[in-house]
Amino acid sequence: MLLRTLLVAAAFSALGAAPASAALPPLQGLKPCYVAAQEDQREWVPVTGSGFTPFAFVDIYVDDTLQPKSDPEAQADFEGNLKGSVFAPFVEEGQRQFTLRVTERDNPNNTVSAISKVTRLSVEQSPAKASTNKRVTFRARGFTNYKVLPTGQFVRPAVYAHYVFAGKSRKTVRLGVPTGDCGLISSKRKQFPFKKSPQVGVWTIQFDQEAVYNPKAAIRVPLTVRVKRAIKPERAQAR
Repeated sequence: MLLRTLLVAAAFSALGAAPASAALPPLQGLKPCYVAAQEDQREWVPVTGSGFTPFAFVDIYVDDTLQPKSDPEAQADFEGNLKGSVFAPFVEEGQRQFTLRVTERDNPNNTVSAISKVTRLSVEQSPAKASTNKRVTFRARGFTNYKVLPTGQFVRPAVYAHYVFAGKSRKTVRLGVPTGDCGLISSKRKQFPFKKSPQVGVWTIQFDQEAVYNPKAAIRVPLTVRVKRAIKPERAQAR
């Protein structure tokens, strides 16, 4: 009699337990790295997944920070698929990893997460001040554009420096192909690769991934350089 009572109790306990959730498929379409130019200029990160409860509302987290609810709210469709996007997090400098997590509001066991990177879009010149004919090092990051060849292969275009004066491009220089997930490049060369000294005034060196100067390039960083007239040293007077 005691054995039967224990078996019945075990049976009721099993009936009352919540069913374990199956592992959700990975989130789809994430790139290795996203770009943040300013706090209000950040790349969109896709939130695309499947296997959720049909019509379930979900909460989206970036680095454990709940993202503001959209209108309409994020919700799986009748097949349990989810499609949306959120902004990449902001980073002051350099690059870092971030976590994207999606959780069903009424069933937290249905959670899926993924890791990607975010980088600040930037160009630095070292040394910051130099004579126009001196060599400097340009260090850039965030040049993550790519194109698809007819073969289906993905390739990343080179980074170019366009020397612009009075609204016109005076010269374009190829710096090289960016490397790494976040599109890094370092190039040492003359600050102004001209045969003659550049005109006195304010120049803009625009860095982008287009071989022909385009003031509206999708990913671009302008670097302002003020060229001043060189002061010739006075000749020593003969005694």
